[in-house]
Amino acid sequence: MLLARLTRRSTIFALLLTVILVAGVLRAATSFNLAEVAATLNRANPAWLLVALAASWSTYPLRGLRWRMILSASGLQISRRAATEILTLSFWVNCVLPAKMGDVYRGWLLKHNGATSFGNAVGTVIAERLVDLATVALLGAASTFVAFGGKLPPTALALTAIALGVAAATTLLLLVARGFAAALIYALPIPDAIKNGFTNAAASLRAGSGGRVVRTALPFSLAIWIGESLRLAAVAMALGLFVVNPAAGQIGIASAIFVALVSAVLTVVPFTPAGIGIVEAGMVGILVALFGFTPESAIALALLDRLVGVGSLVVGGGALFALSPYRRGAGSLR
Repeated sequence: MLLARLTRRSTIFALLLTVILVAGVLRAATSFNLAEVAATLNRANPAWLLVALAASWSTYPLRGLRWRMILSASGLQISRRAATEILTLSFWVNCVLPAKMGDVYRGWLLKHNGATSFGNAVGTVIAERLVDLATVALLGAASTFVAFGGKLPPTALALTAIALGVAAATTLLLLVARGFAAALIYALPIPDAIKNGFTNAAASLRAGSGGRVVRTALPFSLAIWIGESLRLAAVAMALGLFVVNPAAGQIGIASAIFVALVSAVLTVVPFTPAGIGIVEAGMVGILVALFGFTPESAIALALLDRLVGVGSLVVGGGALFALSPYRRGAGSLR
């Protein structure tokens, strides 16, 4: 099913369009010297890139453990290996298909391997996203004030307000929906199968987003986003752009967290796989406008960070997809 979708002309066209969009957006966003971007990339320290790669991939077992906690709270018991592998496959799909199709694919994989209904599975994915949003809001607020020393530039204040607003609005919407949408669904003249699927999803969402589950999962969420930020910091270190006390054109750990979190919020826009084009343009704009980067160093940092994070997942996740028994419905969940 997924292979057929990936080989459709429309999907291939979308991926080609994404590549063109990245180049076009970056070119239109700022005037830059391509030779200087290439020279900056050429200076990258391979050892720090390996550190960045390790930081990036360390987040997937943590994400798997967190999702397993949410599954357990919803009455679904699977092994850590199964949770991590299925989750990694879903993230890979998000990197090659638009519209967050990987989240749907994760639910389908659980059903395909006999764990639960599709509705139950999707409910746990939504609950996981709620925990992520709460973490992004907490870390985003803290990193903003630390990165700017309590003196927020208007642009930083606006970005923070937008990011926190998106997180808060989405969280509130989901919390309200889980309590009232079931009654609305049952009042509509739609097939019982759809109603039952929604009921299962709502039940898993309620169980997986309860206070005790969120408190238990929150430390894992903090570790995940610190890992994502350390990847960006290590890439900046590889390019000679990271220092503990950053000046203009450099970032430190607080500013790395800030940029990583804003980039994560930009991936919510589902127009392209993994937000490609949108995230890179956003990162470049933030680095130039708020941290005094030259366009060339900002582009080099954004592209190399995305290559480590997304590029490595496309390659590694593709290999996992080719070998995984879960896509064939033959994986062990115990």
